[in-house]
Amino acid sequence: MLYDNGQLASVYARAYELTKRDDYRHVVEEMLTFIKREMQDQGGGFYAALDAESEGQEGKYYVWTKAELSSLLSASEMELVTAVYGLGDEPNFEEDTYAPQLSQSLADAAQTLKLTEAELHEKLVPIRAKLLTARNQRKRPLTDTKILTAWNGLMIRGFADAGRSLQHAEYIATAQRAADFVLQNLRTKDGRLLRTYSQGQAKLNAYLDDYAFFIDGLISLHQATDDKRWIDAATELMDLQIASYHDAKNGGFYFTSNDHESLIARGRNPVDGARPAGNSISARNLLYLAKHADKPEYLNLATGAIQSSASLLQRSPAAAPMMALALDELLATQQEQ
Repeated sequence: MLYDNGQLASVYARAYELTKRDDYRHVVEEMLTFIKREMQDQGGGFYAALDAESEGQEGKYYVWTKAELSSLLSASEMELVTAVYGLGDEPNFEEDTYAPQLSQSLADAAQTLKLTEAELHEKLVPIRAKLLTARNQRKRPLTDTKILTAWNGLMIRGFADAGRSLQHAEYIATAQRAADFVLQNLRTKDGRLLRTYSQGQAKLNAYLDDYAFFIDGLISLHQATDDKRWIDAATELMDLQIASYHDAKNGGFYFTSNDHESLIARGRNPVDGARPAGNSISARNLLYLAKHADKPEYLNLATGAIQSSASLLQRSPAAAPMMALALDELLATQQEQ
């Protein structure tokens, strides 16, 4: 799924920035190479997902038997792969197949093999390239080529954070291209966001997450480039979000706009799941834009969004870690004033 790769790229990029651990950098580089190769549209946007199945079998595209690996690799390469990816253990997938994964950290594997971590990584690169070439001959899983505004926002942040942390200009350029795609192709004539793009057509009213995650992606580009156009675009969309989604009575935002299709009740979900809650990201967006776009009125809106989750934060803070982070940022802002 696109959304988990976007979030993981940001986390690993930040981890590398803090620790300078090469294994974290390798994860970011390999992940983003995969996304550009497998999930980027020619126009710059990112596809939603890859199917888990091919030829009617889950995981078939990605797994290997020992016989397949032995036929592709030399004896020394096979020995290395067996040690690093745990092929000496019982098969970890169906029908005597392996989904190769590290059986221990790369640093520990290198120590066992009496190599440095850099030496081990260097030896694995051509082996993995050889396996990728072989895998490309298989029947590919289907690609869900929908381009979703919200999920693209998460992936834009992933690329922008990686570009900033790893000082990699190409990643930032990729994020900019995706942001431009959404701005040009997933909007109505009056500038409001649409939800999904497929086969040259954008449709469906946006949900809160589309605004929240995409605005966050634009903010990440401002953080990476200091280019004012990203702040301007983010502020324009935030004003549209406030006009259509704001809950004036309780603070925070509804999941649907005030002109969405008729519903019995306009819902809101403050709990972080596989993706963060739109209200949490919106609160953080408001705090950032209040400072960097000179929009002090956004502070009250951010405060209202955070207060709307006060009981949840008191009762079960682990259910809303992103809102807890927004609260921490609000308190820091108040101390600065």
